[in-house]
Amino acid sequence: MQTPAYGADDPTAAPRQRTTIQEQGPEQRQPQSQSPGRIGPYEVLQLLGEGGMGRVFLARSPGSRLVALKVIRPEYTEAPDFRGRFRREADAARKVSGFFTPPVLDADAGAEQPWLATAYIPAPSLHDAVARFGPLPEPALRALGAGLAEALLTIHAVGIVHRDLKPGNVLLAHDGPRVIDFGISRVAEATQVTRTNAVMGTPGFMAPEQIASSRETGPAADVFSLGCVLAFAATGGGPFGTGSTPGILYRAVHAPARLDGVPDALRPLVAACLDKEPARRPSVTALLTALGPVEPSALLTPGLLADIAAREASAAALLAVPPIPVDPPDTAAQGGPSRRRFLWIAAAGGTAVAAASATVLIDRRSKPGRTPGGAPGSAGTTIRPGAEVAAGPKPQWSMPLRQLQAGAHLELLGGTLVHWDKTTATGYDSATGQKRWTADPRVPSDVSGKLEWLGVRGSTLFASAWGGERGYLLGVDGGGTLRFTHAVTGPEEGDSYADSLHDVFSVARSVALIGTSGDRAYQVRAVDLVTGKLLWSHKVKGSDFHAYSDGVGCFLHDGSDVHGVDLRTGAVRWTVRDVVRPGDYPGLAGDGKALLLTSVKVQAFRASDGHRLWTAVNSTTTLNPTTVLGQRAYVVAEGQGTVFALDTGSGAQAWHTASPLPLESQNSLNPGPAVSTSLVAVPLYAAGDTPGFLVLRASDGKLLWAHQPSGAEAAGKNAWLLQAVGSTVYAASDTTLYAFRSDTP
Repeated sequence: MQTPAYGADDPTAAPRQRTTIQEQGPEQRQPQSQSPGRIGPYEVLQLLGEGGMGRVFLARSPGSRLVALKVIRPEYTEAPDFRGRFRREADAARKVSGFFTPPVLDADAGAEQPWLATAYIPAPSLHDAVARFGPLPEPALRALGAGLAEALLTIHAVGIVHRDLKPGNVLLAHDGPRVIDFGISRVAEATQVTRTNAVMGTPGFMAPEQIASSRETGPAADVFSLGCVLAFAATGGGPFGTGSTPGILYRAVHAPARLDGVPDALRPLVAACLDKEPARRPSVTALLTALGPVEPSALLTPGLLADIAAREASAAALLAVPPIPVDPPDTAAQGGPSRRRFLWIAAAGGTAVAAASATVLIDRRSKPGRTPGGAPGSAGTTIRPGAEVAAGPKPQWSMPLRQLQAGAHLELLGGTLVHWDKTTATGYDSATGQKRWTADPRVPSDVSGKLEWLGVRGSTLFASAWGGERGYLLGVDGGGTLRFTHAVTGPEEGDSYADSLHDVFSVARSVALIGTSGDRAYQVRAVDLVTGKLLWSHKVKGSDFHAYSDGVGCFLHDGSDVHGVDLRTGAVRWTVRDVVRPGDYPGLAGDGKALLLTSVKVQAFRASDGHRLWTAVNSTTTLNPTTVLGQRAYVVAEGQGTVFALDTGSGAQAWHTASPLPLESQNSLNPGPAVSTSLVAVPLYAAGDTPGFLVLRASDGKLLWAHQPSGAEAAGKNAWLLQAVGSTVYAASDTTLYAFRSDTP
């Protein structure tokens, strides 16, 4: 089910990066509920989104109403007087009663992880709507602006300043826009100022005074953000460009806003909202007068109406699922269908789920030859939930890890295990676990900030650095030695700054495919790593893009389309239209003959001409990225609790294994299953009762063992990071790096 990411990070400013200025702590997972599937009095149905302050769940009230339930990360509660501030702000938010804000229904500041419930609005965010349907014309912009201004009037009337008005916090419902995620921004900001001397906000949508000092942030800051939102809605981009956070913030404070594309009649009003001096900006009341009269229906394009209708139908299907009892009977785990299974069928089958009985579901699951996510009769092995799981072997070695604060990764670079986040990269010997190096390459003299690590591709650990007039790509080898520094971007015509580098997507035949962003566009660029020469670049439609090469073919995902291109020249050889939902950020993989595109299903296309070959593992939620080894593709359907092995030529299932333990959901830190010729290793749900990882036999999917730590490691905040080589699984918790040797009988 496609649902709006309530309060989640908005990728408008910089894709796949957090939108808070300060570095975030380790990612938190779903909190422990008071009983299975419950938080407070609410029955949790599914995850809606995730942001810097917490996770947002779709939940059902005791009276069978849908709510958006925001659960605060545990580290916030450690700050002095957090709970008192949270309680006061939640009480103030309940007083907001305007039409263009969903009502705050309930809150609990005293819970182990405080939470706040608002009415659920089944509607896309402005960010998603613009990405999917394009910028808004003037009548729709006026209707949007008037709705946002009216929302701010009601928010400001009770003494609240939103502080994070952005496209991701605006929902486009059938009866007008809604502003969400108000009421606790001040709590988040006060907590972060106390803890880190930093401020909260989204680069590209923050007022200059908010960047300089949160203490000066008043209602005029929300007016500035409203101007940024209108500019985005009119053009598809923010008024201060894209790229690195320092560059965006600098332009917001010192550079004039770029308003090309804003309708002439609205440009002076938007420019006034974006005045650097708060006192010169128009009041919200003046904005309403200047924008009106408006036609609310101007926002409702046919595409948007269809999107809203689909979300409303999915919400109705979830409400039709029978509620779980408050005190589940002891027999519930003895072979009955899981709650996850009910919800999966509800989202897939709509309201028809009301007629499905538990007996039918059990029979379907147990019939021989029927496999989840595939056609009846597909080959495969099913391990039933509830099966005994053997304990893992003792580690060959273990080594303490430096705890990283910006989302850790673990990757193999030859015989070196690289543990890294954006700011730090450390190499460990894969044979002994001994620390070999901490990378500290020399950066060019014109670089204005620190370099950012981008990860391992092939035989190189990549980093980027930005110097204003140049964007640099750096490469480090397995010994920690800097091998090259290439200047790959510079100011283009009409731009003041070089584009920044934010991804190395793929490396093949000494060509790196990189993602960049700047004032005017996102681009995929191909760089010759031997010479540093830019071979070609492609501008893409928005932040939803990716690139991949398996050494034979080269492929670009751009919005809803996929292109096959020449690796050395960038010439487009074929295009397949409308194969991805905007906002899905699909994974790309291949075996030299087929391109595999993974989002809510796995789709295969012939690499030579884009001809569709097969589709497999249809899901209602985003699948984890696919890992290809040889002629097999391995994918985790967390929503179904199942690991699949597919033949890349035909899509037929070699096997599938239903996990008896909850699997970790897809996220930026979970690149897909770790696979070797012998093993498949998959992380378990980090916030559940059984964190750790599961190991399967690669040949037939037999469940071999699970590592489930005890003590302090069992309370880890992040999913385990995994790599596999031969019969060895390398695994990193929040604090320790391990090597496990696994026998594969």
